[in-house]
Amino acid sequence: MRCLSNCLPILFLISFVCSAKQEIYFATDLLPEEGTRKADLVSQLVYYVTDELKNDYRVTFQQTSREREWRLIEKQSNICVYNKTHTPKRAKLAVFASQPLIVYAPNRLILNRDIGTAPSLSLTTALSLGLNIGVVKGRNYGEKLDELIMQNSELLYVGAGSYKAERLEVMLKQGKLDGIIEYSSVFKSRQPDANIGKDYFIYALTEAQHAVKGYLACAKSDVGEKFVADFENVMNSAGYRAFAISKLNEAGGLIEADFIIEQLGYK
Repeated sequence: MRCLSNCLPILFLISFVCSAKQEIYFATDLLPEEGTRKADLVSQLVYYVTDELKNDYRVTFQQTSREREWRLIEKQSNICVYNKTHTPKRAKLAVFASQPLIVYAPNRLILNRDIGTAPSLSLTTALSLGLNIGVVKGRNYGEKLDELIMQNSELLYVGAGSYKAERLEVMLKQGKLDGIIEYSSVFKSRQPDANIGKDYFIYALTEAQHAVKGYLACAKSDVGEKFVADFENVMNSAGYRAFAISKLNEAGGLIEADFIIEQLGYK
């Protein structure tokens, strides 16, 4: 009897340790806020997956800037980020999922004035016109655009901090900026009342990639690798794909849903 009473606390501790959920922290620069900011499309996809994994993981979303996201992922073994483009530099810091959460049509130059040029132009040409164009510090715009942004940073408005992409859109509306570099689908979804072709004009940038993919990425650790693998298992399920397709089609008026679904291989 004494042995049994002595063993019970040990058995309870073993049971607790075995059943404890692994904590995962998502660092993100854009958290939804009830009544003011709805969850964006990609966040909804992530929430679906994390809900499916709730028996094994305790997931928390933390507000932080894009620059700090990558500093955190270097320091902590249980940090993840999402909707991130894959680059050789980032691949040294994090474990990327093999399949993207989302695919975007190329970044566009969105202006609050008609500059009367062809529907596409280079960023160099746009800057030579004296346009005050805003970009987000720490964001990846694609190899060619990133190189040009670095070379011409003194000619651009480079914004830093949380919600900076949204703030740039406000500055564009207020006339404090002439233009921003953004996905047209993102701009339209966040600014549903924007009158394209009258108040705002969208131009293709010759340096922009044909399609940009946003991935899940986690810290290079055993925890990070396992979470990425479990996350992708859910992404490969019929339930997830049906949910993703339904959400993409719901947003069809704001995004190129057919293009995205095809690029994701869901057709």
